[in-house]
Amino acid sequence: MFPSSPSGLTTRELITRYDANAPRYTSYPTAAQFTPAVGHAEWGGWLAAAPLDQAVSLYLHIPFCKRLCWYCGCNTRAMNRESVISSYVDLLLAEADLVLAQVARPVRVGSIHFGGGTPNMLSPADLERLFAGLAARFDLGDCFEIAAELDPEVLTPEWIEAAGRIGLSRASLGVQDLSPAVQAAVNRPERFETIEWAVAALREQGVTSINLDLMYGLPLQAIENVVTTLGQVTTRRPDRIALFGYAHVPWMKPHQKLIRDADLPDAEARFAQSRAAARYL
Repeated sequence: MFPSSPSGLTTRELITRYDANAPRYTSYPTAAQFTPAVGHAEWGGWLAAAPLDQAVSLYLHIPFCKRLCWYCGCNTRAMNRESVISSYVDLLLAEADLVLAQVARPVRVGSIHFGGGTPNMLSPADLERLFAGLAARFDLGDCFEIAAELDPEVLTPEWIEAAGRIGLSRASLGVQDLSPAVQAAVNRPERFETIEWAVAALREQGVTSINLDLMYGLPLQAIENVVTTLGQVTTRRPDRIALFGYAHVPWMKPHQKLIRDADLPDAEARFAQSRAAARYL
């Protein structure tokens, strides 16, 4: 049954009206705002005007993955050559030097976030080298959080130990869905046993906040898949679960063309999956 909303439209009518494939609004400024008109002068002006009397947050993007998940909307690529990934660390630190040259004064950092891509594609040695480089350039005395997005299937005990040494306090594990059929449809294998191990190992190294990323609206996904996955991951008692709707935008992300349109749930099925997850939680 689809009840009416305050607008007088039924839920079904609202779903139909606003059913559109669009990228998620997850950052500001959005990627679409970075045009050739935004150059060095504009960037330098923004930095000069930044209120650096307050602690800032650092975001470091690691645009590499072991494999490319077909649903992914992030800026990343499949890369398994450690030399390439290691050289990228050099470039991140060089960019930090450029930023500091623009502001020409000490910068206090309140939080650091490693996103991707897959930050744990960095070797343990490169993770510690990158963090040491940041500590040498910024004032981390007030840094209250160090966070990273992680792929459980790429995690190793050595990487988690290195993360413990740099003070990782929050980890976000990409799970998405634990159904083998759904995983095959998006090229994202994940085993629940690996997630169990990763959560326990991260906690043992001092990570106090663990988030699990799940998705709905994936190819071949049904309500039963969403609820079953929730039932499994909640046994690990995560501090947070983030549930995202899959955004199918193959004209922006060509690799999404590997997903068959016929396998995607329609707007009503997506809404039902989201509502079932909300009720479960």
